[in-house]
Amino acid sequence: MVQKYDVVVVGAGPAGSMAAMKAAEGGADTLIVEKQRLPRFKLCGGNVANWVVLKLNIPQNVLDRKYTSIIFCTPPKYEKQTFAVPGAYWGVYRDRFDYHLAKMAIGAGAELKEGVHINDVIMEGRSVKGVVTNEGEKIFADVVIACDGAYSRIAKKCGFWDKWFKERGETWLDNMGFCMGVEMKMDNDTIEERFGDSYVIFTGKEIAPLGYGWIFPKDGMLSVGVGSAAGMMNRKPSEYLEYFMRHPAAAQFLEGGRVILSRGAFVPYRRFFTPSYSSGILVAGDAAGMVSPVTGEGIFFAVRAGMDAGTTAAEAVQSKDFSAGFLSRYEERWMNSIGHNLGFQAQVFEETIGKILKMEDKLVQKEQYEKGVIEAFLKYIAYVAEYSTRKSKKTP
Repeated sequence: MVQKYDVVVVGAGPAGSMAAMKAAEGGADTLIVEKQRLPRFKLCGGNVANWVVLKLNIPQNVLDRKYTSIIFCTPPKYEKQTFAVPGAYWGVYRDRFDYHLAKMAIGAGAELKEGVHINDVIMEGRSVKGVVTNEGEKIFADVVIACDGAYSRIAKKCGFWDKWFKERGETWLDNMGFCMGVEMKMDNDTIEERFGDSYVIFTGKEIAPLGYGWIFPKDGMLSVGVGSAAGMMNRKPSEYLEYFMRHPAAAQFLEGGRVILSRGAFVPYRRFFTPSYSSGILVAGDAAGMVSPVTGEGIFFAVRAGMDAGTTAAEAVQSKDFSAGFLSRYEERWMNSIGHNLGFQAQVFEETIGKILKMEDKLVQKEQYEKGVIEAFLKYIAYVAEYSTRKSKKTP
């Protein structure tokens, strides 16, 4: 039997579920295909912007902990420096959070198929007309929305990687970071005593050559990990994580915790990827590099881009126009909603960390690197604070 939908969304992460929700709300017959079965664990610090919680009315049982400040521990003495976080963030576990968003999409009318691996796309000339499962099953669609993560098989099959990487003299790996993390059990009284309303960031090239270590306290749990530019790691990611967890700066927070789960994952960094559309296809979330080059945050950008993609797909269905020209309005939308934010962060990265990495004097580079990381974070925090203030003044 031939399967045909108006819109097929590949991936049920935040971008995919929000794309499916908006497409379904716009009247499109929408299918989400997800390779795993929900709820499923996903390596992530789980730091969600307050905007997402309020906009989507996320219930309290999906939220683990509220953060209003951030602690930096930096070389050489790793003394604690605490800074307020404007607008607040929330700690979540991606199994519950992503499952909730998927149910929102289903509630809007989208269909979800789990345990389905997509291996290929259906092409008609230069237009995408659907997807093919690993069992050879064809699913036709007027619009495919690729939300299949950092290693986007859909984007690669459709030739986006040639435009994003090859034509720039780069590779996919050049644009990727790698994260290694664990989940640790810890009683809430100890968590409250050690963290309060903060999460903790650790710098140092021994911890992460181009990145940082993190501890996000949750409800009876800690999300602990390190992330760095993949190409700059000269040891196994697990070795960086083990070093970090043994380091006295981190050990003071982790003592008494028990590791129950370990995972690794690639994540984009430095820049978003354009174009994010072509005839019959849109790309959103990690698949299009929509991740903060300063903090590594991706959920906020995935949610916003997913909503923009779903809205555009529904309009395309209503107009019966699936051309690249029509679908380009998706990129116009997300450039307006998150492009300035991501672009500003990319600029901050280059003016701080990027500038330091280009220094020829390696001794000076090492001395300045930690300052550059903190400067980048603080510039972004100031940007978020200014943005929040502007938005609040516009709201009656």
